[in-house]
This record gives sequence, structure tokens and C-alpha cells, in this order.
Amino acid sequence: MASSRRAPLWPLAVALALIASGGARAVGDPGAAPLISTPAPIPLRVWQAETDDLVPVTGRVTLGGAPVSGVILTVGGYELPTPTAQDGTFTYLVDATRLARYVVSVANDTDARAKGVALTAAQQKALSAQHAAITVAYPLGGLKVALDGHGDPTISGRITFSNGRTAPPAVSLYTYRLTGTVTDASGKPVVGATVSTRTGDRNYWTISTPTDSQGRYTSLFTASDEAGDNPVPMNVEVAMGNIVYSFLSFEFVEFTALRSARLDLRLPPNGYAMALPLPQSYPGAVYQGLVVGVSDGGSSSVLPLSATWPDAQGRFTITLPHALAGHTVSLWESELQLFSTVRAVPGAPIGLDSWPRAMPQNAARDVTTIRLP
Repeated sequence: MASSRRAPLWPLAVALALIASGGARAVGDPGAAPLISTPAPIPLRVWQAETDDLVPVTGRVTLGGAPVSGVILTVGGYELPTPTAQDGTFTYLVDATRLARYVVSVANDTDARAKGVALTAAQQKALSAQHAAITVAYPLGGLKVALDGHGDPTISGRITFSNGRTAPPAVSLYTYRLTGTVTDASGKPVVGATVSTRTGDRNYWTISTPTDSQGRYTSLFTASDEAGDNPVPMNVEVAMGNIVYSFLSFEFVEFTALRSARLDLRLPPNGYAMALPLPQSYPGAVYQGLVVGVSDGGSSSVLPLSATWPDAQGRFTITLPHALAGHTVSLWESELQLFSTVRAVPGAPIGLDSWPRAMPQNAARDVTTIRLP
């Protein structure tokens, strides 16, 4: 195994080199590059009851290196009430106790000015196309990279709150999963149908994703009721637009308690009731926890060879494909709900079957960068 070496980190207190302006140009130069600058990720801190936990974050809009005033920005879907100041700055209050990424974009640059000069139409168009982000993320410490026995790059480290001691909440069981297909009376896949389940005591409902081109659906699911039944009798319905298919009032689908299950449903011919199906239980559940992942650029997420849930001290490990050796990658963080056939516990391997192939929408991106050996 190759010896470990400390990765080159960007301290969270130092601003990222966010978007290079490429060298100063005159504001009147149509090639002058607009830029929305935001600071490095804000260290996520433990919630405190005696404060509002809001932190003012300041960014800046420039054009060819000159500050741009009068720009109205949207941050995280919220339009700032005050345009950028004479020095191009804007301020946004973020909740420093919540892992998040707030996209910064231009809402209106009609009154934008640089050095007192109104922006040209071309400059306004270029500025409107710019985006940045304000990120709140867990600090990463003790990051090391090495090659494992197979020559695959491995990243290890520790993730904590800003105090450097408290680890993120541990991974926990979230719910179970229901999967299956919906077909019509002739056996052809039904597209766009949703499957709903309801316990007999009416205390728990689930609604699936719409069926895809193969008639497949997925739903979060808990086969459990207050009576403690096993099997658990449940109402099941299929909805297609304004049409709802259901079983007779005295018919229930019986599921093994607290297990994931597959349920294939076939819609009846016109004028007939649905035939009662037989679900099949299978191992696995949906677990929720903090995940540290890797991106090699853009919005893609690298599928690791292996990864672990952070343990009680926040330690984690990721092993990456050999093809990334020598590359520079960035780390992201996200609270995810992942299905696993193996019971998930702190420090244990993460089941990769449901690992996100695209960057999770609300992931804290570019927390730090690492050069792999």
C-alpha cells in the first residue's frame, strides 16, 4: 500500500478562487468578464437555543474586476430586497446549523452600473448567465489520500461540526421500500400511474413515484399499524389521472410487518374489480444519514468502489475507481436516504445500489478539493 500523504486543503476561513476573471480588462471592453463571488463554505455549527443561528454572508459582483452596483440577486430562490452596493457587495443571512447550498443568480440587472457606467446589453446578458453558490457545510479534517492494495485511490478523514469535536447525527433507519410494476389488462406496462398504500387504522399513507416506461414504481413504505398486526392488512389503490382503481371494501393486501416488499399490480378489464395480488417481501430498508461523496467536475457524482457512513467520531473512508488516480476531485456532502440490503450502522459500508449518479440537488458542493495519488 502506498504511504498516506496529507491532501492540499483550502481552509474554510479563506475564500475560494470562485471564478477566475482571467485578467483585468476595461469595463467598456465587451469582453470584460462578469463575476459573482461568494465566500468559502460556512462551517456548520451546533444549534444553539439562545441565538437565531443566522450568519451574514457577503458576496460581490464585478465586471472586469470593477464592482457592479444596482444588481438585484436571487439567493436560494429568495429575491434580495436590496441591490448590490457601490462596491458590488450583497449580504444574505444563512442558517449556519443546516447543511445547505443556496444558488446565487441574477434576477434583474437593468440598473447595473460599473464605475458609474451602465452595462451594455451584451454585458447584461453575460452577467445574467452567471451563477454562484453560498454553502453551509461540515468542516472536513485530517484528510488523507493513499492507494489501497489494488492501486485504487482512497480518501479518509473526519467530518464534524465547527467545534471540531461533535460528529454529525448517526445514520438511522428511515423506512422500508415498496417496489413493483403496474400493467393493464393485456399485460402491457402502464405509464404515469401512482400506487398508494394505507394502513387499516388510517394512520399511515404512502404514495409512489409515477410508473416509468416499463410500468415500474417505487415508494417509501412502512408495513406497521398500531394493532401490531403481522401480516399487516393494508388498503392499496392505483391512480391514473382522475381514475382510481381499488379493491373491494373488505379486501386488504397483507404485508409482512416491517419489511420491504414487491407488489405487482394488474389493472382489470372495464367493469371488473382488481384481483387481489400477493406481495413478496425482500431484505433491505431505506436508511438516512450524512454522506461524503466525490465529484470530478460539473454536476456528476463519482460512483465509488466503496464508502462508509461516518462513525461515532465522524470518520469516513471512500475508495475511488483506479481511473481517477492522479486527478483532482472535489468533495460534496449531503443528507441522503439510501436503500441498503445490509443493516446500516455508523462506520459500516454504504450500500452502493442507490448511490446518486448525479449530484444530489441540495448537496453542499466543492467543500474542498483533493489531488489523488
